[in-house]
Amino acid sequence: MKSTPPSEPHLADIARSALAGARAGAGQTLAGWPVLLGRAVFYVLLLTVLTALWDKVSTEHLPGGLAGALPRQGLTLYVGVTEWVALSIPAIHLRLEDDIRGGALEAWLLRPKSYLVQRVAEACGGMVVRLAATGVAALLFLAASGRAWPPLEVLGLLVVVGPLAGVIGVLLLTLAGLSAFWARRTLPVMLVIQKMLFLLGGLFAPITLYPTWLARLGAFSPFAAHLYYPAVLTLQTAAGPGLRDMALAALASQIAWTLLLGGLIAVIWRAGVARVLRGEI
Repeated sequence: MKSTPPSEPHLADIARSALAGARAGAGQTLAGWPVLLGRAVFYVLLLTVLTALWDKVSTEHLPGGLAGALPRQGLTLYVGVTEWVALSIPAIHLRLEDDIRGGALEAWLLRPKSYLVQRVAEACGGMVVRLAATGVAALLFLAASGRAWPPLEVLGLLVVVGPLAGVIGVLLLTLAGLSAFWARRTLPVMLVIQKMLFLLGGLFAPITLYPTWLARLGAFSPFAAHLYYPAVLTLQTAAGPGLRDMALAALASQIAWTLLLGGLIAVIWRAGVARVLRGEI
């Protein structure tokens, strides 16, 4: 007996479902406060190690070396932002893999609410709570270590571009999770995305330190919109034209990639659900 495709929900229903999912994700993350606290502690330890590394690099005044391209205070704030965003993304790909391969997806398709919207919204709700927790931990780390905080203008911008960067991260992991419709495990796709974040996203160093062709490739990728563009704001002069131009570039890249990734996810989702309805999974 063939399954009938689920009816298409209205836009208002999708919005309500997304808001409900985001609240649920935020509530679940807050309920697991010991895990949230452990994540914040891990983030501070990671910052301690990475900033010590870049402090050492910045003290090496070798002619033509990397130190000359670094800002005066090294990359403490830059690395702090990239790790702040990267560590705040829930592992939605594992949830999708379990539901698709475990047979739980079929029951969800019979419900009036969109399964994918619910899952993505839950991940985004949890992501925002993680951003808030690790953001407070970052400010405490800067205060305890005697390092300067970012200018207020930069902090204000990070409140906007940080969650947008997190949404892109959730969408990237959603793509990895949807690969379970065709692959038994999402780990290979996840590893590719992870390595692209290291390289094209500028996780540990700005992509402007790369060769020109590689820097241009990274700048037009979703990985830079996820990590590089939010973090590079910390290297700009407060209230200067460089900060304004970089903020506009960050917002334009993030909005564009959110729409593009959302459209790609919708196409892949429909193709995957069609496979489920045909009994091919």
